[in-house]
Amino acid sequence: MSSPTPTPYYITTPIYYVNDQPHIGHCYTTIVADAVARFMRLAGHDVFFLTGTDEHGQKVEKSAAARGISPQQLADENARHFVTALGYVGATNDDFIRTTQPRHERQVQKVLTTLIDSGDFYLDTFEGWYDEGQEEYVTENQARERDFKAFNGRPLVKATEENYFFRLTKYWDRVREWIEAHPDFVQPDARRNEVLGRLKDDPRDVPISRTNFSWGIPVPGRENHVTYVWIDALLNYMTALGLVDESVAEVDASRVHYWNGSGPVVHFIGKEILWFHAVI
Repeated sequence: MSSPTPTPYYITTPIYYVNDQPHIGHCYTTIVADAVARFMRLAGHDVFFLTGTDEHGQKVEKSAAARGISPQQLADENARHFVTALGYVGATNDDFIRTTQPRHERQVQKVLTTLIDSGDFYLDTFEGWYDEGQEEYVTENQARERDFKAFNGRPLVKATEENYFFRLTKYWDRVREWIEAHPDFVQPDARRNEVLGRLKDDPRDVPISRTNFSWGIPVPGRENHVTYVWIDALLNYMTALGLVDESVAEVDASRVHYWNGSGPVVHFIGKEILWFHAVI
């Protein structure tokens, strides 16, 4: 009797921000994800375990400037620290994605071109509250609920910025209905209910570019616009597998089946980045 075909499991950590060195929280998340990856391998499943670093954005640019070095130098330095930390905890990751790698940047620009061509892409000016720690735009209602404070306890900042936006509101109901129909998509239930509550009360489009700083992936054909760090970062789960650009030489074509519905995709994340992962 032939043995059953192993189920593919795609297991990921969030990619870690390089504005500073690793801390115990990064290690905790990595160890949990690694334990699941090891267990699934022992159970005979086909596992691909991904981690990496998120290397663009305003915080990286500011942190580098404070030290008198370039953002790329800071990213290189702290990416090495994260790789060292993975060794300390014995992580068995199959790849380490960096968002400054050409394989990632090229695929992000291809996605942006697709969004531009779709017609769901428009220029507008954001005016409102901004959480510098999370690099997140905050609605007036959210700002009031948080007592006008960021996740890290610091005051929210009033901001005005020209951005390109994606018409997420066009797909808002479809996203909500999909999450309602798939109760295991967000766990635990309390966090799932949190996302659904926000989807019922807070329809808005999502920015996909920034203009108040320069450290990011350029938006194709849009001078002075760089990719919003959350759009850039979330695409890592696809770019590491080479799903967007089949010409990526570093990626084996055999990775595609980890994303095409053949098996579970399991993202281990913190609650503060749930909205981006669940909706955007």
